[in-house]
Amino acid sequence: MNISPTPTLTKALIAATFFAGVASTANIVAASETSNSETSATTPQFTAQHSTKRVVNKGFSAYTKGDFSKSVAYSRYALQQGLKKSHKTIVYNNLCAALGTQGRYADAVEACDKALELTPANWQAYSNRAAANWLAGDKLQARQDIESAKAIDGQAPEITYNVNVFG
Repeated sequence: MNISPTPTLTKALIAATFFAGVASTANIVAASETSNSETSATTPQFTAQHSTKRVVNKGFSAYTKGDFSKSVAYSRYALQQGLKKSHKTIVYNNLCAALGTQGRYADAVEACDKALELTPANWQAYSNRAAANWLAGDKLQARQDIESAKAIDGQAPEITYNVNVFG
């Protein structure tokens, strides 16, 4: 039986080329992630909340998928549904996060204000309002808000992250 080394050699070259391409792509992704993490270390984070209410979770789900326009629309719809205070608080907080992520800081602060009027001990709303204020240029108010959030739940990683951003 005569076996030519050519098919084996061809397969090896194809495999080597494929794996070199995969390694190169992995390095590009890793470099991109490093660059993003360096940038995000100076940018505050917004926090959305989950709920047991389906109409509330549509906005949360859209937010976690990065569809902030849809999150805003779902949250505004949910607010028209006669929710209990606890669910309204979550919706306003999620609305604040989505608006802030879109760069609509004044609207985000307004939504967080409404969340805090309903539930003054909502650390997520304080943290989100801090992020919106920081990005809008109101560093003093941002620091006050993050301190309020920290007083409510000093262990939340989102608060710790934002505290590190604010200095």
